[in-house]
Amino acid sequence: MFFLWSLVAMGLFFTVPVLTQQGHDITVSCGQDSITVSVDLKVRSLLPLDPSGLLLGSCPVSNVAQGQAVFQSEFLDCRFMRMATADILVYKNVLTYQPTTSAFYPSPFSEPIECTYVKSPDWTPPLYNPALGDASGFGTLTFSMDIMADDFSAPRVSTTFFLGSLIPIQAAVDQQFHMPLILFLEECVAATTAVLSPSSQTYSLINNYGCFEDSKTSNSRFLPRSQTSNIQVLVQAFKFMTQNDVYLHCQLVAWDPARLNDPTKKACNFNKTTNRWELLDDPSQYVLCDCCTSSCVGRRKRDADVQGLRHTTVLGPLRIVPEEDPGDFFETKVPAVIIQEEDPVPIWVIFLAGALLVTVLLGALSLMYYFCVWSPSGVQTKPQSELLIPAQI
Repeated sequence: MFFLWSLVAMGLFFTVPVLTQQGHDITVSCGQDSITVSVDLKVRSLLPLDPSGLLLGSCPVSNVAQGQAVFQSEFLDCRFMRMATADILVYKNVLTYQPTTSAFYPSPFSEPIECTYVKSPDWTPPLYNPALGDASGFGTLTFSMDIMADDFSAPRVSTTFFLGSLIPIQAAVDQQFHMPLILFLEECVAATTAVLSPSSQTYSLINNYGCFEDSKTSNSRFLPRSQTSNIQVLVQAFKFMTQNDVYLHCQLVAWDPARLNDPTKKACNFNKTTNRWELLDDPSQYVLCDCCTSSCVGRRKRDADVQGLRHTTVLGPLRIVPEEDPGDFFETKVPAVIIQEEDPVPIWVIFLAGALLVTVLLGALSLMYYFCVWSPSGVQTKPQSELLIPAQI
């Protein structure tokens, strides 16, 4: 099989025509956050391809025109898989063909589809010095960060996730006797190592003081708050191409909720429908997120206040694995039905039932013989009409 590589660098988007080993003409166009795949329905045989038998991941054909089946999809759809290295970001999927009737080309096939994006050469991740314990400001603050169950009711036991699934994460600060605080995730970087170093492979999730950068190209996002001292996020699982384990390096900051007019104290999601950044806590102050497209600079406060409310944490390792059966990756799995065999019937029960059945049959035959064949002497029957006539004296 051929791997289809479409490189996107410096804003230039490439369209790559590919002739597969089976002779099928496929054209892949990689956009900024979407993909277009065109399949020539004419095959080097008498029968054309069946458009309804083509799937890009889990998505059917978008339209058919001039002998071409065209898929138009965003990378958030069709179950695209996302992988990263230090320099590139790769979106992968599979184009499959399974004819629905005998009137079309009969041989099923599958072809990998890939779009590869080159990271900006001037981007470097912040290098944290992971620390454990408490952060002290006006009183003692205890920070925590956990992988949660899907409903955020309790910490999750397993740290293994399927590629493309959503990872629920909750960070919290126990303010104890401190004044009320609001918690932010300033930075989060996914890495291949528990300690960041220049040799670590990294991928930026949250940067620029609370801008959820990964929400631009995935389903990752901040969730509405249940309380100001907690912040909950969903991170769409991806893996580095060299290994399955991922570590999340995050910097937390607890802040005064009365001082939220600072562009460095915010939580911003990217809305792909409106193509703009949105503020989590107060949508009316959305201008605080405008700097997510450039560089966010805060209003300087006392250094002791700022540093005393920060905390760095490392979460992991998270193991990211593909589906159990790659061949059924795009099929819905139905749980197997388990049929339990009944316990065998004891032999004595069978004999007892047979004896009872024979007894009932013999009794029925005896009654039939008595009424139909044998009639005792001196016993006569009268018609029913005679029984109604009074006796003569």
